[in-house]
Amino acid sequence: MHAIPGWMCNVDFEHELGEAAGGVTIYASEKDLRKHRTCVNSTAEEDCFCYPAEVVTMSKEDFLKLLDMAAIDPVTVSASNSYPAVWTKEQGLVK
Repeated sequence: MHAIPGWMCNVDFEHELGEAAGGVTIYASEKDLRKHRTCVNSTAEEDCFCYPAEVVTMSKEDFLKLLDMAAIDPVTVSASNSYPAVWTKEQGLVK
C-alpha cells in the first residue's frame, strides 16, 4: 500500500476537494503551501477556516483495500467531502 503525504489549504480540503471544477492543489510540504497560498499563514487556533491541513493521497485501489481492512462499507463513503470524510486511528483506518 502506498500513501503520499501532502499539504493543502483547509478551505480547499473542507469545501472544494471533490467539488471544484478546476481542481485543487496539494503541495509537497507545509513550506511550499505557505509560499504559494498566503491565506494559510495562520494556525487553526488563529483562523477557524483557512489554515494548513496535512493530507494523505493514495490510489483508489489502495483506499478500497484500506476500507476493507477497517471493515468500512465503501458505499457509506461519499464521493464528495461530506462528513464523515476522515477516519481516525481509533476507528481503525489509519495506524
